[in-house]
Amino acid sequence: MYRILTVDDDPMCRMICSKTFAPEGFEMITASNGSQGMKTCAASKPDLVLLDVNLPDGNGIEICRRLKADERLRHIPILLMTGEAVAVESCVEGLEAGAEDYIQKPFTPRELVSRVWAILKLSAKPRLA
Repeated sequence: MYRILTVDDDPMCRMICSKTFAPEGFEMITASNGSQGMKTCAASKPDLVLLDVNLPDGNGIEICRRLKADERLRHIPILLMTGEAVAVESCVEGLEAGAEDYIQKPFTPRELVSRVWAILKLSAKPRLA
């Protein structure tokens, strides 16, 4: 079973992510801001992080940099999410910060699941149930 951490200040987005991945057999963990996300990531060591770019206490791209700079956490893949119109430069900045992918909100559940599976196939090892 895979464990996914969703870091997003929007409770609706956290709920949609949880409802999308639960039927797929994923264990879901959530955090509502960047500092809580950093702590939760360090404590739970998820297999993947869904990280909102715009958080109340910081920029998700900077949080991505911090996670990737931490030797204990840098192996965890990150999928950045944003609901704002995004310039190509912002996407590039997120990828250069270490994110494996970038997705624009609103996304379809099928697209999100497909992107997560693609990342996990390349970078993560399945957990035993």
